[in-house]
Order: sequence, then C-alpha cells, then structure tokens
Amino acid sequence: MNCYNHPEEVAVASCIDCGKGLCRKCASLYQIPICNECNLRRVKNDKGNIIRVYLPSIVLFIIGVAAGISNGSFGMGICLGYVFAGTPWGWKIVTFIQPRMFLFLSFFGWVIYFFIKITISCFVGIVALPIGFLKLIIGLVSAHKKEQDINNNLTNNQ
Repeated sequence: MNCYNHPEEVAVASCIDCGKGLCRKCASLYQIPICNECNLRRVKNDKGNIIRVYLPSIVLFIIGVAAGISNGSFGMGICLGYVFAGTPWGWKIVTFIQPRMFLFLSFFGWVIYFFIKITISCFVGIVALPIGFLKLIIGLVSAHKKEQDINNNLTNNQ
C-alpha cells in the first residue's frame, strides 16, 4: 500500500479513522497516525462540542438581560444575565463537590434541596463564569490554530 497523499512513497501507517495509507512524513504530522481530512473533521467536531457546552450560559445570559430590561433597568439586566449565565457552571461545581447522601428525602425535602442547591449554584457561578469563558476562549483559539495548521498541511500536500 502506498501513501494517499504521496503515491510514490510506501505507506508505513494507516489513518486510524479512515484507513488511508500514510508515508513516514504524513504519519509523523500529528501525535497519532491520522490523515489531514480526518483530523480536520475531528477539530471541527471539537469546536462544535466546545460551543455546545457554553450555549446554555449564553441563552441564560440573554434571558437574564431581557428580564432585567423588562423591569426598566439595563444595568439590572446585565447583572441578572451574569448571575443566570453563571448558574450552570455553579451547578456543575456544586454537584461535583456535594456528597451523594440525600437519597432518603421526601418530595418536600427534594424541593427544599433543589432551591438550596440552585441558590448556592448562583453564588458559585458568579466566580466560575469568568473562568469558564476563559476556558472557552482558549479552547476556541486552540482549535482555530489547529484548523489552520491542518489546512496548511492540506495545501502543502496537494
């Protein structure tokens, strides 16, 4: 079998996603033996997953801003949007930290537990939101750089 990109070269590996033959040069482009097309597909999928993780915060921010503006205060809308957007991040952190010992609660106990947990999540989310969005920006910039590198490799191989 010969390399998919360099037909004159003998393949030393195959792409782990599609099975195309890769020569020594193509197989050493990335940490794993993968062709440019499959790696580009993976990076685009990763970018989509990053955006999907942050989508609830964006939607909650818009809802909070709209609720604040409907009450006549743009500043209150921004503050409310910030608290709403941070709540999913706070929820994840509180869920990670809390012990799993509330299985014996009645329905009324679960309602109280839920309201306490969501209140704590709002406060924790105020701190967690900037950290989460910093991770979003870093992840998207990193994925964009990888995508550019792959596109450069694609143009160099053709």
